[in-house]
Amino acid sequence: MTTRSQLRATVRSELNDSGGTLLWADSLLNEYLNQAIREYSRRLPEEASTTITAVAGQAAYTLPARLVTVKRIEQPEDQLRLPGERHAHSYRVFGGQLILDPAPGSAGSSQDIQLEYLRSYAEPAADGDTLATPAFHDDILVALVCERALRQISADEAKRQRFERDRGADALTVARAYQQRAEAFFSEMARVVRSSVLEPTTGRTSSRPLQSTDPGP
Repeated sequence: MTTRSQLRATVRSELNDSGGTLLWADSLLNEYLNQAIREYSRRLPEEASTTITAVAGQAAYTLPARLVTVKRIEQPEDQLRLPGERHAHSYRVFGGQLILDPAPGSAGSSQDIQLEYLRSYAEPAADGDTLATPAFHDDILVALVCERALRQISADEAKRQRFERDRGADALTVARAYQQRAEAFFSEMARVVRSSVLEPTTGRTSSRPLQSTDPGP
C-alpha cells in the first residue's frame, strides 16, 4: 500500500522537482493530495456498511463520519426500509441524522439497524499513513496533485518563468493535460461502476413487494 510520503515522492518525480531546491513545499503538496482525495471521493466514493444499535422509541440516530449518501437501510433484519415518507417502513436523512418511521418498537440485536452507505476516503495525517484510496488508482491522485501544483505555479510569476526556462513547457498547458487525464478516468469509471440495492430473499415481514430504489442505468 502507498503512504503519503511515497505518493508525494512520485509527484515530485513527475514534476521533475526532486533536486536540491524544491519548487513545492511538502506541506503544499500534502494539501493538494488531500484535495485530490476529496475530488476522488466525490466521483468514486468508498462503499461501507455498519450496524447501528436500535433504541426502543428512538427515531433519530447519528450517521457515521464521512458519509456521502445512504444506499440501504434494513431494520429489523427482515424488513427493508425505503427512503421517503410513503411506505410503511421508511427513513429519511436530515441534519446528519438517520430518522426512522416508525421508530423501533423494541431494542435488542434483532432490532439493530443495518446501514449500507457511500463515504469519502480518509485523508492521511502523517507521512507514514497509508492512503485509503485503491493503490491501483495512485496515478490518478498523482495527476490531480500535479494539476493543482502547476496551476499554483502559473499564478506565481517568478516560479512560472523558472519552470518554463528549466523544463521548456508552459505550466498551464501541462496542468490541463493532467486534468484531462483525470477527467477521462472518471468518465470511464462512471460507465462501469454502478451501485444497486440488494433485496432480502428470506424472512420478509411485509406481505407486499418492496420497490427498488435503484434508478437503473
